[in-house]
Amino acid sequence: MSETAALKFEVRKELTKGEKRRYRKNGYIIGVINRKGEESIPIAVKMDEFRRIIKQNGRNAILKLYDSDNNSYDVIVKTIDTANLNYEYLHVDFQKVSLNEEIKVDVALKFIGTDLLTSKRLVLNRFMDTIPVSALPQDIPDFIEVDVADKNDGDIIYVKDLVLAKGLTVEEDSERMVASISVAKAEEVASDSEEENETVKSEVNIS
Repeated sequence: MSETAALKFEVRKELTKGEKRRYRKNGYIIGVINRKGEESIPIAVKMDEFRRIIKQNGRNAILKLYDSDNNSYDVIVKTIDTANLNYEYLHVDFQKVSLNEEIKVDVALKFIGTDLLTSKRLVLNRFMDTIPVSALPQDIPDFIEVDVADKNDGDIIYVKDLVLAKGLTVEEDSERMVASISVAKAEEVASDSEEENETVKSEVNIS
């Protein structure tokens, strides 16, 4: 379940390229608060605070945005624009929500048990990385787990096979394929082995 975290914002008044540069130079990320049936509010929030909150609470957390005039909004992060090369945050769209009204968002699929597939010389073929769901904002999870540990060659996972938390509804065809399991080719096994070795070396270097 998503948690509520507080984040202070400043209302942007000039909406010029110079203003954007000033905010970014001072450690802010610019964005907007979208409100259904109302004008959006151009804002800026501290980059470090925003990153910390997302890291601690998850991508789908409910945030309480507030300003120095005691205006506040319950929101979720709708989209984040990043730079292609260094993934620096450039712009964030917040969506105002009501805790009593369902919303529709894309939730990540987290596949677990893939290490056991590798030990059986099997590979996971993923057809979906996210899935659209609807629920109350506070019931939106950061991800939906898909356990493939006990799967065998030829097995197929459909949307209807996903295990959902209470209050969560999938907005997708129940017969759509999420993933399949197949026998690994020799080069795939070798590639997996090389990646594991690279991972170990990387971890050693970091420590």
